[in-house]
Amino acid sequence: MLSSLLLAATWAIDAIAQSARPTNFTALFNVTTYPDAQVANVSQYLNQAALLAGDDLDDHFQRRCITGQVYDDIADSAQMPGFIPPIEVFDGVYFVGQSAVSAWAIATEDGLVIIDALNNAEEAEQILIPGLQHFGYDGSDIAALIITHEHFDHYGGALWLQDTYNTTTFASELAWEAMEVAEGGPRRDQIVTDGQELTFGNFSIRFIATPGHTPGSTSLIFPVFDHGNKHLVGLNGGAGIARNATAKEDQIESYFKLASIAEEAGVDTLLANHQTQDRSLTNFELLKVRQCVPRGCLQDHPSVIGTEAFVRYLQVQSLCARVQAARSGQSLNV
Repeated sequence: MLSSLLLAATWAIDAIAQSARPTNFTALFNVTTYPDAQVANVSQYLNQAALLAGDDLDDHFQRRCITGQVYDDIADSAQMPGFIPPIEVFDGVYFVGQSAVSAWAIATEDGLVIIDALNNAEEAEQILIPGLQHFGYDGSDIAALIITHEHFDHYGGALWLQDTYNTTTFASELAWEAMEVAEGGPRRDQIVTDGQELTFGNFSIRFIATPGHTPGSTSLIFPVFDHGNKHLVGLNGGAGIARNATAKEDQIESYFKLASIAEEAGVDTLLANHQTQDRSLTNFELLKVRQCVPRGCLQDHPSVIGTEAFVRYLQVQSLCARVQAARSGQSLNV
């Protein structure tokens, strides 16, 4: 009894001491305001997105339509750089990135297919390669590097991989045009085109041109296996909302295009090139404790959301781009 009273007294003293500390108002963030907002359009698209997202996609709606547009500092804090232990997410499919940006490795009969190369040479050397080594591979096992779009956090380590392992590198023509003139960008190599399919041994990957986030953004569709059960991944090449109206129009049209292709193909699995866009951190924790037996698993795979939800996810992203345009006073022609 006495110990409980002493503990309560200690908590009370701590609370008094903490409440007495002055607030450093310069450290508080401000919300982003939009003085030119088309309020009626914002209301229409925001409510459509919320309704379409439902409970299962609400976190994606919150991040893309709300936090990422009005509470930038909160959105940024969810994507700050940090070490994420490498993990096998599907059979022979590995996360080898970090908290701020993802990188994926897919084991094929011809070697590893890597999706994106992190921010720079140091991260490629000290995060990506050790991630591969964790599963018994090395940089010399890389058969191909695919760059989803021409932002440095996705291609920054590519030149080092080229120099160190002579890595064959794939990107769209528009992505190459930007990367080859960027400081530290990779040497121009293989070009992928809209609708092209590449095969590496027993693995094929389909490329879909989805401009908007950048002109050269390329989305991917490829199969994965969960304890032998086949699924089809859709990976959007660039989800951050474009700045100007023309690019937003391109992005919205790209979402329509990718949604149509995904629905026809039966894409049922969501992966992304940033962990905030596919719930990777949550899914990794669920996978760590997932109970599996030889004939299957007791819990569903958290990245497998179904075709209907995947299409709806893209539609929500599209509506959030419309919300951003309306908030910015931009009138779109799509």
